[in-house]
Amino acid sequence: MPVRTCRAAFTLCILVFSLSIYTVAKCPVAWVAVRGRVQCSFKPDDKVLVTLLFSKHQQEGRGVETALTLEGDSFKGRVVFDRYSSSHFLTGDRCNTVPKFVLIRLISADGGEWDRKVFKFPDDFDYSADKGQYTLRSDIVLSGWCEAKCSQADSQPCQKCTDRQQSVQ
Repeated sequence: MPVRTCRAAFTLCILVFSLSIYTVAKCPVAWVAVRGRVQCSFKPDDKVLVTLLFSKHQQEGRGVETALTLEGDSFKGRVVFDRYSSSHFLTGDRCNTVPKFVLIRLISADGGEWDRKVFKFPDDFDYSADKGQYTLRSDIVLSGWCEAKCSQADSQPCQKCTDRQQSVQ
């Protein structure tokens, strides 16, 4: 009996070890890529904050966030997120986690919010499987502090800024 018990225990250990090899696999990370520009004036220390929200009722401060620096009047960047959702002893890792929404905000240096846009995930994004990247289908336009300095030129973006400034007053 003891030899039979040892053999069964040894077989069980080999079986558990061979199955545990599959549970070591990790989920690949994915990326959300955004790009856009800021119309109207802004300060050099203003930032674009990109937040990934994983549930409909998630608080904004609890999501995965990345601050993007403005280069001129444009910005671009990527936010990484982990696809891991759960593990099971026999089936391994499940990699189903994706954001529900992507929130993009223009934030001033003092913490004030100038503008925000919310995009549905994955509806507003294209997916590249070879890169593991979701890219926003269109460029984002955020509005900064609008001042009447562009009243000399009758360009469309300046007119929108002037209209917005008047509606705030």
